[in-house]
Amino acid sequence: MKYRGNKLGRIDIQLILQVETEIKYWKEVLTRIVAVVKSLSCRGLSFRGHNDKFGSTHSGNFIMCLELIAEFDPFLANHISKFGNKGKGSTSYLSFSVYEKFIEMMGEKVKNTIINEIKNAKYFSIVVDSTPDISHTDQLACIFRYVKTNGEPVERFLQFIANSGHKSEDLADAIFMVIGENELDIKNCRGQSYDNASNMSGVYSGLQDRIKGACPYAIFVPCAAHSLNLVAEYAANCCTVGTEFFNFLQALYTFFSASTYRWKILSDYLTNSKNKTLKRLSGTRWVARHEACSSLSQNWTELLKALNSFVENPMENCKTKCESTGLIKKTNSLEMCILVSFWNDILERFNSTSKKLQTIEIDLTIVINLYTSLIHYITDLRNTFSHFEKLAMEKSEIKDYKVVRKKKRKVPYDES
Repeated sequence: MKYRGNKLGRIDIQLILQVETEIKYWKEVLTRIVAVVKSLSCRGLSFRGHNDKFGSTHSGNFIMCLELIAEFDPFLANHISKFGNKGKGSTSYLSFSVYEKFIEMMGEKVKNTIINEIKNAKYFSIVVDSTPDISHTDQLACIFRYVKTNGEPVERFLQFIANSGHKSEDLADAIFMVIGENELDIKNCRGQSYDNASNMSGVYSGLQDRIKGACPYAIFVPCAAHSLNLVAEYAANCCTVGTEFFNFLQALYTFFSASTYRWKILSDYLTNSKNKTLKRLSGTRWVARHEACSSLSQNWTELLKALNSFVENPMENCKTKCESTGLIKKTNSLEMCILVSFWNDILERFNSTSKKLQTIEIDLTIVINLYTSLIHYITDLRNTFSHFEKLAMEKSEIKDYKVVRKKKRKVPYDES
């Protein structure tokens, strides 16, 4: 246009130049805006604060990043000074509605890229799980697993579905809706993986059965990490001693975390120790209890010293002394030290296996090998009692077991 205007001597050449200058200017602005949006969204950081005003300390991460860049970018600094806080009705590309639109466009672009990859791969597997968010809305996460054209296995999150329900029929309808909306073919589904809940894994009316009804080749493989978690939990709960041991672990953490004063005393004894401090038991990931068990194993001596300090302190109240005395009696025994060493080894192996099972690159062959190796390891542990007994004696410096007197029922005189 500028060339034709110069050649023909048109009088609107100045208008054309002005339009091109404006286009170039706003492109420079949008380049910086998009860079900030990409950086914040990739890291999952919030954009907005209490207000959207430049110069405010409560303006949020988006405006904060722009202000930071403006300190070293005269162009952006000039733009913010001219359009920063003008309010509605003026074009600035600095408002929340603009970057929310960019987020929407970027998300759509990423989603289309994933869909195209799935179509090129043709065959795919689905992984589905639901959990409530911070607003107590149940969110169904839809994940697709497939192999790219270069042979690389990938796992991609596609979208959330809100309030899809917990019945297998509702879950199946939600999955079919996602597959249909994205123009994928359910006949190309070759695998499905969920947790072990009956509505998901049921062979007669569960979600896996409904998916198989649409595609018989969609083989159901239960979540390996979730299955391992359940096996470990129920196996430990079958043993009374195991249940009492983990209750003791939680009681130790509860005692020291009950007040900042107690935690400070524990921290003082752990100052010269490079080991980690006490951990609470995980309520959802049972195998993650290794951290709590490991901290007790590594800080055995320091924990006993910390507990003794409460008993020996004449200014301490009676309740604290009684609680610490009870914990000392349970801790300072050969039986407890053997349990700590034993469970520490088991949970360490379970935890490392669980983490390996959750890697994206894993396949069924590796899963089978991990399970087989873990079974052999647990089986071999049955013959290593003397090893754990020796470790416990060295750590606790206790050589004898507690002698428990058997209770005898008093026989009435009229019974023979």
